[in-house]
Amino acid sequence: MQPLYTLPKIERPALLVVDMQNDFVRAGAPFEVPAAQETIPSQQRLIGAFRQNGLLIVFLQWVGIENDPYQRMQDKFTWARGLADDIKGCRPGHLRYYADIKAHRDCCAIIDELAPTADEIQLTKRGYGAFLGTTLDAILRDRNIDGVIITGVMSECCVEDTARQAYQLHYPAVVINDAVATYDPRATATMLDVVDKNFGWVAETEAVIGWLKAAQGQVRPSLRK
Repeated sequence: MQPLYTLPKIERPALLVVDMQNDFVRAGAPFEVPAAQETIPSQQRLIGAFRQNGLLIVFLQWVGIENDPYQRMQDKFTWARGLADDIKGCRPGHLRYYADIKAHRDCCAIIDELAPTADEIQLTKRGYGAFLGTTLDAILRDRNIDGVIITGVMSECCVEDTARQAYQLHYPAVVINDAVATYDPRATATMLDVVDKNFGWVAETEAVIGWLKAAQGQVRPSLRK
């Protein structure tokens, strides 16, 4: 998918990795998004490129708490059973065994394949978007970030809401089409179309990596091919 317009000038982008947590990605997890596994290589390449260029990466973690007033609409959602106290979906500190890695992990933690370094930022959130109820906006403004690159799950929920909130706060947002996933690929396709037409831009992983390489400390060129 091509961006509809030339990407605005972004001199200091940040990478937002949305909810790539064990309970969303690992096989058999309460909220497993099977297609998320397919996005890991793309996200690894993006994370590597941002680290190599000394650019900010923020890892977002959705926190699930049973009967949390913030999530009082939880009965609306098909995955709400995972929030129950006997499952503890995305409950911080709860260790769960995952057969695909044959090990226990904190169910709320970022997956091993994308593990943040000790000095990288991890932010928890209790809603969908990365900005509402978090310090993300303050972090980005403090570092003079002027645009965001977005990856992760779920496409039509946390990813899309993050792009919408970025738009409302005047951050140009680029969603990476081969680094986002949800339960139904049609929902991802619709989200990408909605974002591209209304709230931001859509690009592929390799286009963004090439864009970062081409900058070499200068104003970054357009992501449009």
